[in-house]
Amino acid sequence: MTDTNVFAVVQPGTFTDRLTDVLRDGARALLAQAVEAEVAGFLGEHADKRTDDGRQRLVRHGHLPERSIMTGIGAVEVCVPRVRDRLSGTDDRIRFSSAILPPYARRSKSLEVLIPILYLKGISTGDFAEALSALLGPNAGGLSASTIVRLKGALHNIWMAETRKDAETALDVFIETYSRKYEKAAECVAKDRDALLAFYDFPAEHWKHLRTTNPIESAFATVRHRTTRSKGCLSNKTALAMIFKLAQAAEKSWRRLKGYSLLPKVILGVKFNDGIEIVKSQSQTAAA
Repeated sequence: MTDTNVFAVVQPGTFTDRLTDVLRDGARALLAQAVEAEVAGFLGEHADKRTDDGRQRLVRHGHLPERSIMTGIGAVEVCVPRVRDRLSGTDDRIRFSSAILPPYARRSKSLEVLIPILYLKGISTGDFAEALSALLGPNAGGLSASTIVRLKGALHNIWMAETRKDAETALDVFIETYSRKYEKAAECVAKDRDALLAFYDFPAEHWKHLRTTNPIESAFATVRHRTTRSKGCLSNKTALAMIFKLAQAAEKSWRRLKGYSLLPKVILGVKFNDGIEIVKSQSQTAAA
């Protein structure tokens, strides 16, 4: 029993989890040990290097300012040891850079993977701060809506470019920027370059529909919902019949495509450049 009847009040949106606190303290200690071992190994590799007066060239020199790394269990504070090169004024200065904690890293790689996954699962950019605070604690900094927009802002520059040339430039910048962290994603974008930018060969009025999957998602949302609920209860023929009738019912609410009057030209093979119809002169038409 205690001698007081005063209890701490938990503020709305906050929580206290002793297990998470223990895990975070353990992660902080293990991270510090790992970085210390990394520094010790680095100094050992260069132990044979000496100054002109015979002193050890590389020595420990305190610690860098403490910084917070956002991880899957919340923020973890760490101080990276500083290494001093006594011959720092020379051209061959030796620098220590932690592979575990790169100089400008603010979050773990697993957390960087979590961000696009949450976005793809339907979390809107405005709800990211609240969702991540619930997962990682109230100090989940650097993960605001603007951060998410910026992470996704490079792809946006590609498919929203005014011309194919600008889109090609933005795509090259994306690959150069993200190929190191997201090699597979960059390779996928590079491989499908022609298909991704094919809409520039269609009328600009059609771009709004070609640059989004909303028509497909909206059309089949009802179908997907119903087939999921009735899985295993239908034969192949009855399932196809149900899907057909659901699609028929859904088409009643479909909106007419913008620029639908240009569809005959597209079918006939009329060429478009950056959304603008290529008009041939009379001499070119006669030669054709």
